[in-house]
Amino acid sequence: MKKNKILYQNKKYQIKLDKKYNYYHIFPVPAKKELDEYYEREFYNKNYSKQINDSSRKVQQKEEEFINMQYDDILEIIKERAPGKKIIDIGCGYGNFMKFCQKRGFQTFGLDPSDDAVDYAKQNGLKAEKTDIENFKGLVKEKYHTAVMLNVFEHLRKPYKILEDIRDNILVKRGLLIIRAPNEFNKLQLIANEKYNLKKWWVAIPQHINYFTIEHLEGLIKRHGFEVFLKESTFPLEMFILFGDQYVGNAKLGKMVHEKRVLLEKTLKKYDNNYKRQMYQKFAEIGLGREVVIYARKK
Repeated sequence: MKKNKILYQNKKYQIKLDKKYNYYHIFPVPAKKELDEYYEREFYNKNYSKQINDSSRKVQQKEEEFINMQYDDILEIIKERAPGKKIIDIGCGYGNFMKFCQKRGFQTFGLDPSDDAVDYAKQNGLKAEKTDIENFKGLVKEKYHTAVMLNVFEHLRKPYKILEDIRDNILVKRGLLIIRAPNEFNKLQLIANEKYNLKKWWVAIPQHINYFTIEHLEGLIKRHGFEVFLKESTFPLEMFILFGDQYVGNAKLGKMVHEKRVLLEKTLKKYDNNYKRQMYQKFAEIGLGREVVIYARKK
């Protein structure tokens, strides 16, 4: 039998392939109590929550056009493919995506584990509830046409269990599932890591438990009762490292790289957004892109 290769290791954890579900995650998976204590200490204390709340609003205001471009691409698919206008945002944060959708005539409901995030969403006229993201079944009283999880899947102890809950308890027949997650251990990352000895900078333990390739994430979704009809990447930022703009650990250069990416996407959005989307879909086909957005339909 082939040995399960260890992709990353520190004193406490290893990253390797889960042979049952076929995706990379940390071993051992932290206990729920351990994670709850970690997030309470590092993220949910009052000072940190206020800082993140303020920071989130500043980023949203500063980059609203760019963020809304990404939301617009997602909403375009929902308009075309969803059987109705009810959207549930699982891991909704401060409600930015819900707010974007609601302004465009959609009904939204959000779930998030952060008190501050949910309170902020409610203060802005959005429907949201605080819950354990991995155990929300009893809280959702109706079914939805679309379920969205934006940069949530990498944090979950049992992502396959949530797929089952969404399939069985959340979505209507032929409802849509949209998941955006980092595309980790991709080819450009691995080449850049080897060239510059960057110590696999994308690993963030224990915040990120799971490390999906596009292929692995698509396979996991398909095996749990969904039909994938579209894969779309975001810009492969690691390409800049191979251009010579080694931004890892360099905030100033990282900001410049991000601004170049934003300029590219704004330009393509203005002149030919369909071409931009086709380009990113081709990237997804060969496993490239900093993140991947997978669009699927409940069978």
